[in-house]
Amino acid sequence: MRTKYIYRFLSLVFVLLFLTGVLETKAMNTGFATEDFTEEKKAQIMENIDITLFTTTPQKRGILCFDVNEKGMIAVYQEHSDNKEVCIYTSQGEFLYGYSIKTNGSIRVEWDNENINVLFVRGGILASVDPKGNILDLKEVPSTVENSIYLLDLESTYRKVGETKYRIRNDQGLILNVLTFSFSQIVVMDPDGTERIIYDINTEQLIKKILILILISICVTTVIVGIVREFKKAQHKNNGE
Repeated sequence: MRTKYIYRFLSLVFVLLFLTGVLETKAMNTGFATEDFTEEKKAQIMENIDITLFTTTPQKRGILCFDVNEKGMIAVYQEHSDNKEVCIYTSQGEFLYGYSIKTNGSIRVEWDNENINVLFVRGGILASVDPKGNILDLKEVPSTVENSIYLLDLESTYRKVGETKYRIRNDQGLILNVLTFSFSQIVVMDPDGTERIIYDINTEQLIKKILILILISICVTTVIVGIVREFKKAQHKNNGE
């Protein structure tokens, strides 16, 4: 009889621990100060969020922001046409999986253990997404000074996990580095000081920027030559009169 009660007690403890673990897993952890949506509002938002998981290695593009979790997994936010992409890499630069997100506005990302929190900046909506692409929870991010400061932290080019440092950068010379809205490299500095470039589209971006500068130079030169010609024509006409 005593054994029976002990068994029931242990079973109850196990169930409570299990439920606690489930609740903790589903709870969203974020650096933003958030507010809850009503269930009706959540359902409405869920219908309008389009997040698709993909596992095929995508084309590397300019990095708009990134984040690193405690396991050294790296989330990279890049844009492709009308889609936003959040690509997940190992600390060695190996692609694992990614999310394709259809939205007109910009997004920001942060890790929550193994889940990704995706901030839809325009709507002030924070979505918790698991590695399978499922949306676990939604929160509202009010426009406050504190949240604006944390948003700037998410846009930082530097992360540190333990003694390992991560940063995103461009290596294209002083002028071309300034003329950019994204980053071309992820650099990892190990605790022993060894620096590794694990994500690199520096050459591709450099070529594009040089071509764009050449086209801009040609356009500007054409405009200037046209203005000078018109000025000379007007001057000759005035002199003739």
